[in-house]
Amino acid sequence: MKDINATVIVSLGLTEEEILNNLHKDARWGINKAKREGLIVKESSDWQSFYPIYKHTMTEAGVLATPLETLRNNTKKLFICEKDGKIIAGAGIWFIDIYNKSIPRLYFNASLKEYQTLQPNNILYWQCILWAKKQGYKEFDLGGYQIKAKGHLEGVNKFKEKWGKITYFKKDYPLFKAMGRKLVRNVGFFWWLNKKFKK
Repeated sequence: MKDINATVIVSLGLTEEEILNNLHKDARWGINKAKREGLIVKESSDWQSFYPIYKHTMTEAGVLATPLETLRNNTKKLFICEKDGKIIAGAGIWFIDIYNKSIPRLYFNASLKEYQTLQPNNILYWQCILWAKKQGYKEFDLGGYQIKAKGHLEGVNKFKEKWGKITYFKKDYPLFKAMGRKLVRNVGFFWWLNKKFKK
């Protein structure tokens, strides 16, 4: 049974300057703020240092954290963000099939709350986009967009909207899973119940 999905796609078929200029002014401001604050983003394999940040972020959001080994095995590229040599945030890329083609997708993004005013998530998003462009990809998927979002996901949606275009598509699911998705999306009680089960 098909059910509707949505994500945010960044078009990479432009110059780096054009992509930057197409971003919402708040996203550009965040990138520049992070640079002014001296934040450094680099590729990493230091999962042991980053995973506690990821796990804490998921817990605060009321989401069950993916086990370390699963996260590491599914991640194509891990980027970490540092402030004065301390890891304060990170983001991972994996690949998905959409529109009958494989494209890079943001797998996760996590940061220490006390450093979020420095805009580490903005500069991590930008680094992931630049990496995908340099690899020759024409699109980058920002990891999904919650239709009829509630709770903290409303804020996640608003953040992603600053970077690209909301794209809707349909995907096949087993019958009961598709029905469950529709109920969670459209009925407040089932959304609450689903959130409780995920904790």
